[in-house]
Amino acid sequence: MLNKLKHIATDIKIQHVIIVWLAVNLFSAAFTLLYTDESYYRLFAGQLAFGYFDHPPMLALFIRIGTLITNYEIGVRLLSVLAIASGLFFTYRLSGANNPVLFLAAIMSIFGLNLLGFLALPDAPLLLFTVLFFVIYRKFLGNENFRNAILLSFIMAALLYSKYHGILVIVFTIASNPKLLKSSKFWFSTVLGAILFVPHLIWQAENNFVTLSYHLFGRSSAPYEFSVTLEYVIGQIFYYGPFTAIFMYTALVRYKSPDSFERALIWNVCGITCFFLLSSFKGRVEVNWTLPVLIPLLILFMKYSKDRPVFRKRFYYMAAPVILLILMFRIQMIHPVIDMDISRIDDLRNQKSFVKEVVSMSHGLPIVTNSYQKAGIISYYSGSFVPSTNLNGRRNQFDLWHSADSLRFRKVAYLNNYLESGENINNPLNKGFKVTVIDSLPVMNDIIITVKQVKNHIGTSKEFKIDVILEAGKPYRRYKDAGEFKTRLEAEVYSGDNLLRAEVCPFPVNELLERYDGKYSFRIISPPKKGRYNIVLAIKTSELGIWSNRVPIGLRVY
Repeated sequence: MLNKLKHIATDIKIQHVIIVWLAVNLFSAAFTLLYTDESYYRLFAGQLAFGYFDHPPMLALFIRIGTLITNYEIGVRLLSVLAIASGLFFTYRLSGANNPVLFLAAIMSIFGLNLLGFLALPDAPLLLFTVLFFVIYRKFLGNENFRNAILLSFIMAALLYSKYHGILVIVFTIASNPKLLKSSKFWFSTVLGAILFVPHLIWQAENNFVTLSYHLFGRSSAPYEFSVTLEYVIGQIFYYGPFTAIFMYTALVRYKSPDSFERALIWNVCGITCFFLLSSFKGRVEVNWTLPVLIPLLILFMKYSKDRPVFRKRFYYMAAPVILLILMFRIQMIHPVIDMDISRIDDLRNQKSFVKEVVSMSHGLPIVTNSYQKAGIISYYSGSFVPSTNLNGRRNQFDLWHSADSLRFRKVAYLNNYLESGENINNPLNKGFKVTVIDSLPVMNDIIITVKQVKNHIGTSKEFKIDVILEAGKPYRRYKDAGEFKTRLEAEVYSGDNLLRAEVCPFPVNELLERYDGKYSFRIISPPKKGRYNIVLAIKTSELGIWSNRVPIGLRVY
């Protein structure tokens, strides 16, 4: 029996492996409901542009092409599935290995890759173009001609159009081979790649560099906690394994005699991993941000395993139970076999019944939410565009679209998870959400809050001034108080997450815009204790909450 299995294994080719991978992931893509982020990105595809608030546009283009074939879940995910499969095929070719069974066992035992393998997320095009970058880079090392330089420029641009993390692949490749900086062909490639990326930079300039501002400055600035770094380290092990990661990193450490190409692989693994390790000291790092390291890890793992039968045997023993668990996990996502409460899996189930319940509770009123993710899911499964107000949340693409403008002062059904009034959602996967009827909805997200230069360092219990200017995108009467809701400009002083004090402008927003040209000065007394604080300037509508156009200011009291 064992000999028969070995004989069958010798007949397996990489094409068979990719077909198996495709079949498994196309099945998952077809029979798993959309993840909330996927439905949000599906809205991007309906309005193609050179950029979006959260990400560059490559995924939106992928989804648009797929949904031209079918608008079902498999259409949304089709190009992402094909991109991952193609990327794995080229990864195997780059490794120079001749062991498709080992490669199949490796990719089927990587948890993150199996989860990513069928979802429409920005990581899919990022992984594909990371592989293609290494394919063309190896060709470029062998022959620095204009053809390879042009191909490299297009791939570098595609990396950046996929996800900003793609710049790390380019940077650490250059770091691994400084001689590139002396190559005129490489400089030609870099300049051409930059030119190809200009349309996105123009889009950023036209939108006040919202994406870069959010990713660089808009994320968490909470005090450092060791648990964040520990979570990152543990997450990396489990995301790329868990046991597979141990073997891949063992191969990385023990692999010898690297040439220029293999040195680039090693530099990318170490560089990207360390970059995000350092980033964890600033704030939470999502486990999938290091995805580009998976390509060099797989290549080096296959190279190292080539002449080491004992290493391969041990890997098979460790990978087998993991593959079984991952297959069970895939089944659980489509159809629950075991009663488990895992939020990320729950997001892939029962969305249709949730949307049906929300639509039923709205009684024909326009639906609006305070969650961009819920807005995406309801839009997709109801077939009607549902905007998000982003109240008490961060800015996102709905702000750039000004999507709630058409609902200003209209009676709406407001899906939320914080108001006391409203009809509770019964769907067990969306506990806490309710539908609240609002007779007249105010919309304030399109007001821009600008702050003149303010003192960031001040002594304890000292008075200082903050000059604020409001600029409105509509006539001032569009920002008047709506029904029972009163809207005011506020300056809130925080110590960490604790609100210490709130200063409120006495004038309604429309009056501030009409009579005072949107100008107002807050006089703030600094806290009596030394330390670091945050002042948040925001527009707040009574119990509805704070609109997403808030402006944070760091304050150091000495």
